[in-house]
Amino acid sequence: MSGVRIRTRKRNIVVPHDPQSFADALIIIIDDAREGLEEGDRANVAKVLDAANKASITCVIRFHSASYCFMQTIVAAETLDVADVAELDFSRYGDTLFEVAFVGARLTTGGSVATEGKKLDINVLACPADAEAILPWIKWFQSMIRRRPFLVKALENVLQKFVMGLEFYDDEGRHKIAIALARCFSLKVGILPESILPKMLVDRLVLKGTVLQFATEFFKEFLACDTLEHLMEILRKARLDSQMLEFFPPQKRTWAEFDAYFQAAGLDDLVQYTAKRRYDEHCQVLAELVQGMVADDPPAKADAVIAEVKAKKAEWGLEDADVAKWVFVGLVQSVMANIGSKNTQQVQFSVLKTLKTQSKTLSSFCTSARLEAGLLNHIQDRQKLAINARLICTGSVKILYDGDVLGEDTIRFWYNKGSSPKGRNVFLKNMEPFMNWLDEAEEDESDEE
Repeated sequence: MSGVRIRTRKRNIVVPHDPQSFADALIIIIDDAREGLEEGDRANVAKVLDAANKASITCVIRFHSASYCFMQTIVAAETLDVADVAELDFSRYGDTLFEVAFVGARLTTGGSVATEGKKLDINVLACPADAEAILPWIKWFQSMIRRRPFLVKALENVLQKFVMGLEFYDDEGRHKIAIALARCFSLKVGILPESILPKMLVDRLVLKGTVLQFATEFFKEFLACDTLEHLMEILRKARLDSQMLEFFPPQKRTWAEFDAYFQAAGLDDLVQYTAKRRYDEHCQVLAELVQGMVADDPPAKADAVIAEVKAKKAEWGLEDADVAKWVFVGLVQSVMANIGSKNTQQVQFSVLKTLKTQSKTLSSFCTSARLEAGLLNHIQDRQKLAINARLICTGSVKILYDGDVLGEDTIRFWYNKGSSPKGRNVFLKNMEPFMNWLDEAEEDESDEE
C-alpha cells in the first residue's frame, strides 16, 4: 500500500473547539453594526441589536496542516456569495453567544467573567438597573431563538451559571440578572423554570442571604409586568411553590419570618396567596386526620376526634365554618378508605352510620345557624362526589337533624332562600321527601296539641 493516499471525508474532519474566536467574531459583528448607524443611534442598544440581526453573520474557515485559522467577516447579505462562506456555528457556540450578550465576554467555569479576548462594552450587565434598558436584549434573545430554537438550551445553560454564581456579582449586578430572568419568563422566551430556578439553592448562597435577596428582586420585577398567578405557575413547574422557605437561611425558616420579610418588601399579594394556600393545605390535612382516626380499627370515639380537631384548629387558626366542612369530608372519606366504592349499598349504609356515630363531633363545631347553613351548602356542593347523591345527601341531612347538628329552622331557611346556586335544582328536588316528612311531623304535633 506504499504511496497510497487516504482521503478524509469532510464530515470526518474534527474542527477544534474555539469559543474565544466565536466570541471575538460576535463582538466585531455588533461593533461593526453600531458603526454603521448614524451617530445619534449608536448609543441606542435596540437599534444596534436590530442592525446586527439584519447583518449577515458569516465566517470563512480554512484548514492548514499545522494550524487552524478562524476568520470572520461581516458583509451585507445582497453582496455576499453564499458559496464562499459558511454560517457562524451557533449550534456549537450558543453558550458563548449569550455569555457575550450578558457580560460582554466569555464566562469561566465558575461563573466569573473571563479576562482574555475582546470585550463588548454594551451588554446586559453594562445597562442601567432598569427593565426598559435591559428589555431590548431580551427581545433580541427572543428573535434569535425564534430563528434557531436550539438556542433555548444555551440560554438556560448561561442563566444557570448566573444563578449558581451570584456571589461573583455585586448587588446591582444581581438586580440586573433578576430583571433579565424575570423578563425572559414574562416574554415566554422558551426557557424552562425547572432547569434554572432550582439551581440557585446553593447552600453557601442561601446561608449568606444572597438567594433570598435575588428571589425577592426576581419576584418584584416579574410582578411589575405580569400576574401573581403566572409567577406561582412558574414556581410550581420548578417545584419551588411548596419550598419557598428554602430561600431563607436555616435559622429563619418559619412562616412568620416569611410573612414579615415579604410584607416589608412590598409583596403583600404574595404573602396573602401563600397564606391562603397554607390554610387550604391545613384544611386538607384536617380531613385526612379525621379520616384516619375514624377509619382505624377500632374507630376513635367522638370525644377523641373532637379533642384532636380542636387542637389543630387552635394551632392553624382555622375558622369554625371550615372545620365543620372538612370534618364532614373526613368522615365520608373514612368510609371510602375502608370499603372502597364498588359496593354501592354498603357505602351508602356506612356513610350514614358513620355520620350518626360522629354527629357529636359535627355538633361541636356547628354552634350557630350560620355555621349550620354553611355545612348544608358544603353538603350540597359535594353531592356530585356521592355514589347516590339523593340517598347520601338527603340521608345525611336527616341524620344530622336527628343528631342535633342541624336545626329545623335552619334547614327550612336554607331550603327556601339560602341554598347555593350550584346544583340547586337537583339537590332541592332530592330534598323534597325530607321536607315533606318535616311538614308531616309538624302537622302531627299540631294535631296532638
